[in-house]
Amino acid sequence: MIDVNEIKAIVAERKRISEETQDNWDDGIQMCWDKFTAIFTKDIAEGISVLENECSPDEIYWISEIFEDIASKTQSKEFIAAIHRIHDKMPEDIKKSIEIDIESAEQAMN
Repeated sequence: MIDVNEIKAIVAERKRISEETQDNWDDGIQMCWDKFTAIFTKDIAEGISVLENECSPDEIYWISEIFEDIASKTQSKEFIAAIHRIHDKMPEDIKKSIEIDIESAEQAMN
């Protein structure tokens, strides 16, 4: 079972790294990405459900950094469909920000 509070904590850590280091702490960023990837690829159906139903637009913004990793690891067409549905529900600023991440995820499908 995915712990939504764990996701929120990782997002908070990722935001802290961004603010404090202007994204210049590669190891810290990678640690966040690795945690996200492990969580969302463990059970892709549950991961999709959490993304669609539990995550705020701000959380989607930060998690979108690893859409490509999730797609590459799972090769899930359902995941690609889900991130398109998520995109359609986002505010305009978030939509624009995550479009490149969605394109990268699509390209990661073999």
